[in-house]
Amino acid sequence: IPAGELPGLQREVRQEPAMALCGGADGLDFYRAIARDWPVALKPGGALLVEVGDGQATPVAALLQAAFETVYITPDLNGTPRVLCAAERRDDEANNPEK
Repeated sequence: IPAGELPGLQREVRQEPAMALCGGADGLDFYRAIARDWPVALKPGGALLVEVGDGQATPVAALLQAAFETVYITPDLNGTPRVLCAAERRDDEANNPEK
């Protein structure tokens, strides 16, 4: 969640620890860390699934496409893009420290 939106969240959501909610200025810091750190953690054939907030699917997909060959978005029951699946990590030096 973008830091500027935290004060306007529903009361029950604001009860969560701020560090679990705050995604930096644009709300994407958490996803940047995932795109940077998780590709090498996946075993061959593995996949990474993440839930995103409203309006985040496209920018998060762009972050993941730098590290994965396959990225697709699945909508929730209301048709809102909600879950991203990334698989088949890119096997280049930037994403494979073993090379």
